[in-house]
Amino acid sequence: MGNERTTYITSAEAWALDDLIRHTWTEEGRPVGRLLLLKVFAVIKEFEARRNDSYPPEVLPIALSEDECWAINYHVRRSYVDPEGYRVGRPLLLKVFGLILEMRNQEDLHTLRLADGSIDVESSDVARRLEQWRELLNDEHPDNGGEKPPQE
Repeated sequence: MGNERTTYITSAEAWALDDLIRHTWTEEGRPVGRLLLLKVFAVIKEFEARRNDSYPPEVLPIALSEDECWAINYHVRRSYVDPEGYRVGRPLLLKVFGLILEMRNQEDLHTLRLADGSIDVESSDVARRLEQWRELLNDEHPDNGGEKPPQE
């Protein structure tokens, strides 16, 4: 699905997603709810299959796309308490917020790299400014304590 990130959710959080996310939820025509719920179903089935193990897992991984994270943010309220009394809204949302911020930061870094790559280092203005900086850094200059940088 492209840009996905993994987080770990509890059984209560997985059931909360099942309770709150509708399979009909779409984002710009894409079936976000259905795809998200398929992932949630797999996590719930794994929790149930391992319920009677000597050491059942407390959390299991789930990979979420940005659209799925936004769907969770839309449907899950911070104050949500599941039927068994577990407060799952706030912890689940904090995980989702972290994923969204991580994805946005990654996209911003990618955009910056693309912008850096588009600079024509050979252009006379850029080359002239780079040369001025080299001269400034290589000269014995009072602003840098009169020291020369180490020679390569």
